[in-house]
Amino acid sequence: MQKQSKAYQVSPAKQNDYATQQRARVAAQQQAESDREQKRREMDARLDVHAGKWRYMCSGK
Repeated sequence: MQKQSKAYQVSPAKQNDYATQQRARVAAQQQAESDREQKRREMDARLDVHAGKWRYMCSGK
């Protein structure tokens, strides 16, 4: 005996709401990535590229 599955129709309004939510999620994710990238650039700009050079200097003995 075969079971018949019922196909439920999704109303266009629900599909539109879902699409709108997806677009909002994508936009929020892109904004968050952009913010992280900007913060990373600011933090990288503060790094002293010569700091390691002085930290590991030998005493000359």
